[in-house]
Amino acid sequence: MKAVSHIKKYAQPILFLLLTIIFGCVESITDTQTSTTPTISINSPKTGDTVSVGKTTINYQAADGSSGTGLSFYELYVNKVFVKRYNQNTDGTNPIIYLEVDSTLIHTRINYSLKVYNTTGKSKESQLQENIYVKDKIPNTPTNLLLTRLNDFTITLKWDDNSKNETGFELWRKDLGNGTVIDYRIIKSLSVNTISTTDGSLSPYIDYYYKVRAINESGASVYSNEISTSSLPGGPWNLKVEATGTSLVKLTWVDFASTEQGFQIERTDPSTNNFKVLAITGPNVTEYSDNTVAASSSYKYRVAFFTQTTLSGYSNEVSISTFHTDVTAPTNLAATLVAGPGVKLTWVDNSKNLSKGAVIERQTGTTGQFIEIGSVTADIVEYTDRTVKNGTTYFYRIRQKLDNNVYTPYTSTLRVDIP
Repeated sequence: MKAVSHIKKYAQPILFLLLTIIFGCVESITDTQTSTTPTISINSPKTGDTVSVGKTTINYQAADGSSGTGLSFYELYVNKVFVKRYNQNTDGTNPIIYLEVDSTLIHTRINYSLKVYNTTGKSKESQLQENIYVKDKIPNTPTNLLLTRLNDFTITLKWDDNSKNETGFELWRKDLGNGTVIDYRIIKSLSVNTISTTDGSLSPYIDYYYKVRAINESGASVYSNEISTSSLPGGPWNLKVEATGTSLVKLTWVDFASTEQGFQIERTDPSTNNFKVLAITGPNVTEYSDNTVAASSSYKYRVAFFTQTTLSGYSNEVSISTFHTDVTAPTNLAATLVAGPGVKLTWVDNSKNLSKGAVIERQTGTTGQFIEIGSVTADIVEYTDRTVKNGTTYFYRIRQKLDNNVYTPYTSTLRVDIP
């Protein structure tokens, strides 16, 4: 009887202990199932890649487990040191995370990893990405590219150097003339801190376009502004030239003198390139038409004024190449009023695919001057002018562009009255 009593005495505590262990294990299993660990992997930059100083977007994938309640935040570690925390977006999407590297790490190799946490505090760290080389950032863009002519065959270029990390500069040039185009290519590689250079052995009959960019081991900057020899100002004279087809060259200039008795026009001989007097005019003249030129020929012009006793200094020099064939002017210029108000112009292109486009000119009122208001490419034969005003009379004319400063004759002038 004493043995049985002894067993009964300890049976109840043992049973309680066994139940506690059983239910405790069940609860632990349940906690493990409902508190799943998130996952994270990095796609780029990866081990062995190269990054630039500054911000590089980390391409990664992260998600909570199938039974999880969502992600909470991320930790970025660079060289195994915590750098920054990123919170999960409020809409549940993953945030954009950047690998930010400063200039003190240029030419070194780094490692990094991402660690993600879910809302229950569970975390997972990505695989460590190692041996990532840090290079310098791309240089800033040079600006304010300027051009001046030293003589007929040489120009000087200058620009602002806006970067402190370039290893050099590239000068690019495009050539337009005589119906041909040589597209942009590098003509000079220049050393660090360069802000000017020259370009020589040029032709006075070709327009040259320039742009410059800075470079270093990380790549090239955006190009500077473009500038060309055709945009050079003509000083107070502002002598300009254009050709019509094969046999006519027109010069225009500014009459800034007050005591001239006339103007002397000079033109180069195509065979010798030497200037000779072509004509003289009376005072207060601002244009001259040369109809003694030949097809497919290049000329250069300059102008001076004279008084009773002296000849002035010469104007800026201008160059032109006549076209190889005459091309008929556009015809059937017509206008239609459209809402706005606006004027829709249409015409017939008679250039037989020789044209590079059309130029539209307009005169406001009966006493104004024609000014260029727009242009279209070669395959377009209409243009809508939406800058007109009610109660105004306009006159329009159009010509096709054949080459640089070379055109067909104009259409007949068309009058349009805006009610």
